[in-house]
Amino acid sequence: MSRPVDPDRYLRQIAERMTATLEREEMEVLLDELEYLYDVIDPVLQDSAETLMKQLRQKLGYAA
Repeated sequence: MSRPVDPDRYLRQIAERMTATLEREEMEVLLDELEYLYDVIDPVLQDSAETLMKQLRQKLGYAA
């Protein structure tokens, strides 16, 4: 049986992974995960997820 995800902890893990990776493919996976998480997390945490998504999009060279 799977354990529930702690969104705050997961956002911190993604932030750490973002700084450690330079591979485009992994950054795109992280962005996909954040976009999914954004849709299902408490609105209080959405600002943090949005900030991380913006940073990833900038690293990937996507238009703002």
